[in-house]
Amino acid sequence: MARSRDNGLKCSRVSRRADVSLLFDLFVAGQRVRRVLADGMAGSGMRADEYAVYSLLFMHGPMTATEMARQLGLPLSTALDYLKAIDDAGHLQRMRHPADGRAVQVALNSRGVAAHARANKHWEVVRKQVEGSLQMSKGEVRAALQALDEAAASVLETRQREAARRR
Repeated sequence: MARSRDNGLKCSRVSRRADVSLLFDLFVAGQRVRRVLADGMAGSGMRADEYAVYSLLFMHGPMTATEMARQLGLPLSTALDYLKAIDDAGHLQRMRHPADGRAVQVALNSRGVAAHARANKHWEVVRKQVEGSLQMSKGEVRAALQALDEAAASVLETRQREAARRR
């Protein structure tokens, strides 16, 4: 290593695109996306993670909490935490499941739809900026993200089965 004047050793610079691992790349990209979304969603009345949950309910509701958890890749307990917050905000509507009267489905009520619309204005600015900065097509990025999600889901399922067998 080369000597420097201040501490005697010169640290080698890490390349911006350091080849650590695919999961490291995902972690770094996730952190950057979180930062840009937090900045872009400021003043929207909603965090980016909340907006994602509202968006699922807006686009695909009504649905059960279990369906919501599966779609978002969350544990059921975390999905229920989001639903409690949405309900506490006065933005949730509950209804009986049409095929299973014991189950409850949830959707956004009119106030929830209005809150989603307000936050959407902020989200769309960031979405357009990020998608406009892509160096490949949105379809290619989406396909890669879906492949990564499917791989992670498969690994998670295998690990859960193995853990259950060990019990």
